[in-house]
Amino acid sequence: MSEKKKKGFWEKFAHKELSRTHEVQEGSELFLLSEAEIAALKKIRKRTFWRAGLAGALGVILLYAPYHIFGSALFPMNHVWIPFYDDYIDIEIGFLVYSLVLVLLEIWFLTFTNIKAVAHIAKACGHPNPNDRNFENNISALISVGLEKKQKQLESIGINPYEGLNPIGVFVFQIILRLKATVSGILFKLLVKKALGRYALRAVIDFAGIPVYSFWNIWGSRKVMDESRIRVMAPPLIKRCSDLLYESQKENPEFVKSLYDSLQLISESKRSFHYNHFLLSVTLLERFGIEIKEEPPYNDDFLEEIPSLSPQTRKAVQQLFVFGIMIDGAISRREKKAIRYLIEKNVLEYSEAEIVKWSKDYFDGRGIEAFFAA
Repeated sequence: MSEKKKKGFWEKFAHKELSRTHEVQEGSELFLLSEAEIAALKKIRKRTFWRAGLAGALGVILLYAPYHIFGSALFPMNHVWIPFYDDYIDIEIGFLVYSLVLVLLEIWFLTFTNIKAVAHIAKACGHPNPNDRNFENNISALISVGLEKKQKQLESIGINPYEGLNPIGVFVFQIILRLKATVSGILFKLLVKKALGRYALRAVIDFAGIPVYSFWNIWGSRKVMDESRIRVMAPPLIKRCSDLLYESQKENPEFVKSLYDSLQLISESKRSFHYNHFLLSVTLLERFGIEIKEEPPYNDDFLEEIPSLSPQTRKAVQQLFVFGIMIDGAISRREKKAIRYLIEKNVLEYSEAEIVKWSKDYFDGRGIEAFFAA
């Protein structure tokens, strides 16, 4: 057997923070937020936003203040010979190294801030529960949120949200996302320079990036906290949905046969890897006693065949689909488009407005009783 991958510093730190003993909640208490919990989450949110925004502002100030105050005395120009260019070019090597150090320090601080925020959110909501059989999986999921790591457990059970997409296109899309802060910073500087004209001072243009980098830091922290919240509230809802489907469909071989295809349909509609979908998939497959495979056979015509399934199976498939796209806390434009398409195909009986409303209720901690009663 291959050795288990060793955990890095941040993974160990996050695991320690999330494993600390605290009062846990079970059942409806976990996905229904009380007034006290809502107040605690708002406090965590404000504190994290302030720290993330300050880190972005200080990053720009500490980078350019010494540069403009001390100039070449601190960051001299270096003449570097480039063989393939066959000439010298002028590079401020000291400034580049200094920039790199500041970037690493900012990333370190933001990682620390995000992990603490995730841990505080989990503690405020009484999660995770050491008695839960998925305790370590739930902690691992929250660690990935704090470290902003993509989880791809879906691949291990044979579900691929990028099925049918060009791999090069997916790669380019991910690169563009990572460059958004840098690109927007450059564009904002160009806008400032254009507005001020030739009289714009270099220092003014450089420091103009403060609000841009502060914004992206706050935006990133917001995504982390939102994701933590929905991962905390999801497990009991997933268990309830799985139990209800099992009770109504355990004697229905047609639904059991279509379960893998239904889960793949959800994944393709989302076009993203998400832990809650992984937990839902594993829970259902284990509940129905279906063997988990890395490369299961799929019915390519499943979507077209759904309207011809028995009413009992069709009802369960649409319940599972709607629950599956809600469980990550938001209905994206892509998912709304998929919902409208499935309504046209007579696959869904629910309206788009109903599904969006249920998703918002889930994210806001009000529960989704209306969905289970539909």
